[in-house]
Amino acid sequence: MVAFCSLSINQDLGHDAVALALAAIPELIEVHTVSGSSDLMARIAARSNPDLQRVLDAMIATKTVLRASSVIVLNPHFQGRALNLLEAAAAMQRE
Repeated sequence: MVAFCSLSINQDLGHDAVALALAAIPELIEVHTVSGSSDLMARIAARSNPDLQRVLDAMIATKTVLRASSVIVLNPHFQGRALNLLEAAAAMQRE
């Protein structure tokens, strides 16, 4: 299963220190600094709902994350569209 998680962090530590602490959790596939009400957005791979809870608990245990709010992917419609983007950019270059 894949989940996306909005994270509120300990601002005193800074984004880089938080990202470094989170990098030790292998189920975190991506972590991005974002605008809006949260500080970071993470993409998580988990085997089940209980496994997702374990990963969320591991993030909170780093003491760098104050709050985590997650959503579970029910059905991916498309992903990893880098080739489409490259083809579109190449077509624009030819124009």
